[in-house]
Amino acid sequence: MSNITSFLQKSFSSFLSSIILPLNSISYQLVKVAKSHSYIETLGENADSLHIWIKKSYEVDFKKAFEKQVRKAIKRLHVNYARLAFDITAEPFYGKTRGLYIFDAPKNKKSDGEFKFITVCLITRNKQIPLMALPVMIGEGSGGKLAIELLDFCQTLFKKIRFAVFDRGFYIAELIDYLEANKIRFLILVPEKKGKIKGYVEETKELGKFKHQMKYSKDKSCWKPKTTIVVCKGIDKFAWIFATNMHFNTRVEYIWHYKRRWQIETNYRVEDESRIKSKSTNYLIRYFYFLVSLLLHLFWIVNKNLSYYVPFKKYLDNIEQELLFEYLKLEQI
Repeated sequence: MSNITSFLQKSFSSFLSSIILPLNSISYQLVKVAKSHSYIETLGENADSLHIWIKKSYEVDFKKAFEKQVRKAIKRLHVNYARLAFDITAEPFYGKTRGLYIFDAPKNKKSDGEFKFITVCLITRNKQIPLMALPVMIGEGSGGKLAIELLDFCQTLFKKIRFAVFDRGFYIAELIDYLEANKIRFLILVPEKKGKIKGYVEETKELGKFKHQMKYSKDKSCWKPKTTIVVCKGIDKFAWIFATNMHFNTRVEYIWHYKRRWQIETNYRVEDESRIKSKSTNYLIRYFYFLVSLLLHLFWIVNKNLSYYVPFKKYLDNIEQELLFEYLKLEQI
């Protein structure tokens, strides 16, 4: 059984006995659509049936199915210590429909709206491994609580998290409080704001470090976590500003560690090559296809590190062929 088929089996396990269509056929169609970078409703022969199954499922079903594949990959790659990168990616939506998971698109985008997913990746020298993704709902802010949920999950995967790197959208007091409490080293890009942050920048000539207090409310109580704001000037035309509990002697070290997270953006470009498009406004359907795209990237990474290297597009060709033969029950020639 292929890994994609195993993922489907786990995702729909609660009503698997009622499914008549062979899952390896669905796996083949998913890879075919992913490779074509097309709409599932256009190329997928059983898109309607698949969407019915997805709507009968729950978000937790897909997370557990994805987790099973991630744990298998981590074990095969012998990864025990993690360097993590967090980001939020957006999937465009076209139409007038609005819901709890459809955000207004920025003015510079052509789409009418967008779905958002927060993603955590394992960053190593030659592996950029997607570990999990969660859908973002309107009202959840920048995803601080979702980032904490992902960190809790990652702590079950590895012996230790060496450090975590975040984009400016994660400069959140509650998240920083969690990271400090769990003794996780972190580096968060801070947006330049008015007030104290602006004052720190003005006070800095090259490298400045400032103790900074934040505030947030939780469970009817006020919490005031402390962090260090690091300002690095003179490297670029703008000032690099970080919230961190990591201590380096030079500006370059802070910026170098942060730039390691940019590999996650390279991941998104690779995953865009296997993006399964859908016209659906249902967030579960969009989430399901987003996870399938991440899985294809995950399987490619495992293959190139443990078996042989082929470009991502060629890998999708190979998987499509294998799934077709599996479905037709023919021996490969």
